Amino acid sequence: MERTLNEYCGLTFTNPNAPRIVVYPNNTIAARLLNHHGASVSVADCVAEDRLNLPMPETLLPELDRKIQERGGRVVVVGIDAYLSLLSDEKVTAFFTALRRRIDAGELNAVYLVSNKHNLRFGKPGYETNLDVIKISGDFEYVEPPKVEVVSDKWVQPNDIKDYNALLKQLGDFLPTEECKLVLKDIKSSQAGLGNNVSFVCDVRQIAERFYGISADLSPTTIELWLTKAKESGKAPKSYLEEEFGEINIDARFAIKRLIKLPDDALWPAYIWLLQKRLSADTYFAKVLSSDITHGNLLRKYVVDTAATLLNDNNAKKFAEERAEALSGLTDKNSLIIDFIGQTKEIDAASEFLNCGTDAERIDIVRRASCFDLATGLPTVLKRLYPTLADYLSSEFNYGTNELNGYFREYRRLKITNTITAEFVKKAFDLVLSTSFPLRDSVLLGLRTDDTALLVVDGMGAEYMPLLLAMAKRRNMNVESFDVVAAKLPTSTTPFNPILWDKNNMLNEIREVDNIAHNGAAKHEYCPPERNIAAVLSVFETEVFNRIAEGLSKYPRVVVTADHGSSRLAVIAHDKGYSEDLPWDKNRDGEPLDWRYSLAPENANRPPEFERQYHPDTEKTYWVVRGYNRLPKQGGKLNELHGGASLEERLVPVVVFTNAETVVQSKKLNKEKEEQIIDKMGFDIL
Repeated sequence: MERTLNEYCGLTFTNPNAPRIVVYPNNTIAARLLNHHGASVSVADCVAEDRLNLPMPETLLPELDRKIQERGGRVVVVGIDAYLSLLSDEKVTAFFTALRRRIDAGELNAVYLVSNKHNLRFGKPGYETNLDVIKISGDFEYVEPPKVEVVSDKWVQPNDIKDYNALLKQLGDFLPTEECKLVLKDIKSSQAGLGNNVSFVCDVRQIAERFYGISADLSPTTIELWLTKAKESGKAPKSYLEEEFGEINIDARFAIKRLIKLPDDALWPAYIWLLQKRLSADTYFAKVLSSDITHGNLLRKYVVDTAATLLNDNNAKKFAEERAEALSGLTDKNSLIIDFIGQTKEIDAASEFLNCGTDAERIDIVRRASCFDLATGLPTVLKRLYPTLADYLSSEFNYGTNELNGYFREYRRLKITNTITAEFVKKAFDLVLSTSFPLRDSVLLGLRTDDTALLVVDGMGAEYMPLLLAMAKRRNMNVESFDVVAAKLPTSTTPFNPILWDKNNMLNEIREVDNIAHNGAAKHEYCPPERNIAAVLSVFETEVFNRIAEGLSKYPRVVVTADHGSSRLAVIAHDKGYSEDLPWDKNRDGEPLDWRYSLAPENANRPPEFERQYHPDTEKTYWVVRGYNRLPKQGGKLNELHGGASLEERLVPVVVFTNAETVVQSKKLNKEKEEQIIDKMGFDIL
């Protein structure tokens, strides 16, 4: 029968020192029972500190017996329910079996407080009759067994519950109600004999997800290294990873450089996971990270593979801009950009991704431009990607006459497209200059002063005048004046076109344009036209304007001009059969001096295919080839030719740059200049 607490306190026992079990209904009554008896022994005291395994009943009860005997008086044993809450049903049964033997023996002077949740049935009614087991009445308090998670301190920061002694103390003297985390040293597997409410979290993936909210498809090796380093640093794993990567680098523009610099170790995939979580899904890098990324293939995925899949995406332009910004400064990208160009050569939409400023991209942009007619100008996307090419093709500059404007506009278009037409070949032959056209040396004479420097760009013909002016405009450089002027015939530097200027005021001459005209972008290599064009434009970007700026840092004015121009179309016309080798009697007149000019044969009438130039200082007369024909000179082919009388060979720019603020107006068409272009066969320059 059950007794109230007051009845229990008033009971008289035949043997007051006999062991007995008192079953309490709830923790409140259990506490009052403890207060009634006074002295107590806790099961927790029977478990040594630093104990990494919970002792089973056969080990714990003998230690409990010893603790009871040491007290030398009547004691209450508490913490039994906390201990039993950790055991399996089989071990709970074993505990009560062993406890019954102690009750039967009657030797221990102890009261064992146990909750009535166990529904004790020892099999003999005499236990209650003899007051060996006493049940206290009251409202029954049922609680779920505590949930205890056991984890190794290798992965989790230690807390106050670091062994089973601390765990039992945390669970308390009566019915336990808490959820606890037990952090044990180097635990690797679960312990037998424990209940289902005690879970051992040993799998490192489970640890990451359960304790740190990291649900990642990462290898155990990666997670293990990550958690270990985070624990060593005293930081939470996510915080550790963010600090190691650098918060500023968790950005679509900067992340790839940081990933490349990080070592290719087991932790590297964790940084990929971090970026996948943090970067916006609408970024280019997020698209890259959606594929199978390794340290070894990251750059290829970034430069080539992902870009190739997004060519027709609605956000392709935005992706391309992000990609270009992120790749700036990375030298390792160049060969991969070449791969990307090779894979997408026939895809128009790939143009958006040719925006990293590499030589290979510029070359391919020129190649792509050559596939268009260009009659209405450069396509918008190519103009944006390669503004220097757009400057070269600009039609804003006025050469001074309709004929010159049309001629050079068509010349540049045909040069880029690497084509020629019979109509333009005829035009190149028919158009000649009169003696009234401004001469370079006369114009330079009027500009020569002590405070003016001269920069000569060897081989820079009048075709580059729009480029010079457009680039100056984009760079906010001041142009005082400009003009197109005529070099001397033959249009070779030595001995026909030396430029007279005070050597102390001459900037270092730039010869690369002429070198490319002769040898291509790389001597002794096959250089397709687009490579040569891109190389020349690069000279203007990196050499010509830097040299002008350098000159303006020392002089108020810098004059830019050239010794002569050159003709790419003369070479194309020859290669495509639009020109011919002019008759020349080598036996009588000797080998021609050049493809485009030679000494005039004695006592010979000048054919209409030549212009005649007499040099009074040497008393020599030269025949200079008009149009795109050539003399039958022996030797290899050139990328471009000079020495002849075509407009692109004999006309050069003169541009005066200044430090002073100025406003330049385009040249106006006027009748005087119109009359300086003579469409007439056989006009002599005397």
